[in-house]
Amino acid sequence: MKKLLFILFLLPGLMIFSGCSDWLDLRPESEIVLEDYWQDENDVNQVLAGCYRAMTEDGYMERILVWGEVRSDNVVSNTAGAPYEMFRLINGEITVNNAFSKWGSMYSVINYCNTLLLYGPEVVEKDENFSQAQFNSIKAEVLTIRALTYFYLVRTFGKVPWIETASVDDNQDYQVAASPDVVILNRLLEDLSFAEKNSRDRFENDELTKGRITRSAVRALMADIYLWLEDYENAVKYCDLVLTNEDLELVPGEELIREVFFMGNSVESIFELQFDRDVQNNNRVNEYLGFYQVPNGFWAFPMNLIQGEGNPLPRIFDRKEGTGTESANDFRKKDFLYPFTSENYSAFKYSGAFRTESADGSSSSYAFGTRTPNWIIYRLADILLLKAEALVELDRLAEALTLVNQVYGRMNYEDNALLELSNYSTKERMRELVLRERQRELMFEGKRWFDLVRYGRRLDDAGAVAAKVAMKFSGGTSLTWQVQDALYLPIHIDELNSNQELEQNPFYDIESETINK
Repeated sequence: MKKLLFILFLLPGLMIFSGCSDWLDLRPESEIVLEDYWQDENDVNQVLAGCYRAMTEDGYMERILVWGEVRSDNVVSNTAGAPYEMFRLINGEITVNNAFSKWGSMYSVINYCNTLLLYGPEVVEKDENFSQAQFNSIKAEVLTIRALTYFYLVRTFGKVPWIETASVDDNQDYQVAASPDVVILNRLLEDLSFAEKNSRDRFENDELTKGRITRSAVRALMADIYLWLEDYENAVKYCDLVLTNEDLELVPGEELIREVFFMGNSVESIFELQFDRDVQNNNRVNEYLGFYQVPNGFWAFPMNLIQGEGNPLPRIFDRKEGTGTESANDFRKKDFLYPFTSENYSAFKYSGAFRTESADGSSSSYAFGTRTPNWIIYRLADILLLKAEALVELDRLAEALTLVNQVYGRMNYEDNALLELSNYSTKERMRELVLRERQRELMFEGKRWFDLVRYGRRLDDAGAVAAKVAMKFSGGTSLTWQVQDALYLPIHIDELNSNQELEQNPFYDIESETINK
C-alpha cells in the first residue's frame, strides 16, 4: 500500500494559505494512505505549505548557512561551544565523514516537491473547483523551491544525483549516479521558465508576498543561475526583470538592520523563509549568529579583515583604493558587526534589533531582538550587485559602478560618499570591488562562499580563492587548494555506501578509500 509519510511535519503556524481549523484534522497514525489523501485543493495547499515548512527545519537551514559561509573568509570560530566538525570546516580541514556533507535534508525537500508534482494533477481532475491554472501557479512555486534546493546542492558538491521521481513506495530505485552541474542547471532553467510564466506577482498581503515564491523570486534565482553558468547577458536580463518590480526598493541605511533583518518582510525583500518563535524558531541563526539571550554566537567575523595590514591588504573597511579611501565611515561596520570584546567581532545582523550611537559617534549601544528572525534568500541589494558582477564581465564598468554605488552609498550616508570610476579603471579592480562590496553588504547571509567559488571558477584558479580565505587567519595560515575540485565538499561516506552509483569528488578519493578499508 502506498502511504504518504511526510504530511505530519505540517504545523498550524504554517497555515498561511487557508487558516482553516481542520489543518490538524489528520489521521492519528503516523501515515496517511495516498489514495485517500489527494482529493481536493486543500490537500494540495497543505503539501505546498509542507514544502515551505521543510525549508525552515534545522537540517535545511543548517546547510544553507554552513555551505554558504563557513569555508569563506567571513567566518572564524567564536566560542568553544561550536561543533567540532564546524570548527574543522572553518579552518579548511575537510573530511569525507564530516556531518555537514550529508545532504539528506535537502533531498527530503526535493521529494516533498516531487510528490506534489506527481499527485497534484490528479486533484485537478477530481476537484471541479480546482482549475489547471490554479495548479500551474502552485506548480510554479514547487518547481522553484526544488530548483533553489538543487542550486544549493550543485554549488556545494558540483555533481549530485538528479531525482525527479517521488519516493512513495518500497520499490524505488535509490541507486542514482550524479549528473554534471551544467546538465542539472539547464534543467532547472527549463523548470523556472515555466515557473516565471505561471507564478504570481504578489499575494494577499506582505507576509505572503515575501514568504512565498513570486515572479520576482523566480527571476532572481534565474539570474543567479545564469551568473553561475557565466551567461552574463542573461544574468543581466533577469536582474533587469526583477528591477522592474516597482514594489521593491532599498531600505534607507538608518533603518536597514531593524526593518530588513529584525522586523523582516521589508520592501527590500524578494523572498524570505518565515519563522515564528511560537511555531518554528530559527535555531541555527540563533546558534551561529547569536540572539538576545546569547549574543555571542558560534561565528565571529575575522578581526584581520577589520584591522589587518599587509600586501594585499585584507581589510574590507577603511581601505585605500587609488586616490580615495573605501568605506572609511561605512555604517555596516557598526550595524552588521558587534564588538563583543576588543579582539572579537560577533554578528549583529539577524541577532540585533537596533543600534543607537552616542552624540559624538564614539560609541554605540546594541539592542538584541527577542523574536526569531526570518531568513532572507534574495533581496534587492543582492540583485543590484549580481547585475554589477555580470556587467563587469561584459566590460561595462561604469554601469557596474553605478549599481555598486546604489548599495554602497546608502551605508555611507553621512559623508554622502560615492566611489569614483578613476579608482577602478580596470576590469580586475572593478571585479575585486564588486566582490568586496558583496562581502560588506551580504556578510552572514549565506552568500560569501558561493561568491568566492564563482570567482575561482571564472579565473580557473582555486588558489586565488584559497589566498582570500587565508587572509582571515592571523599568523600566516596557508590553504593548499590548487585544483577546482577542492572548492566543493566531498560526498559524505554514508551517501557513497548507500548509493553505489556515486563517485567521490576526486580531491577526496584517497580518503574515501582509506575509510572504507
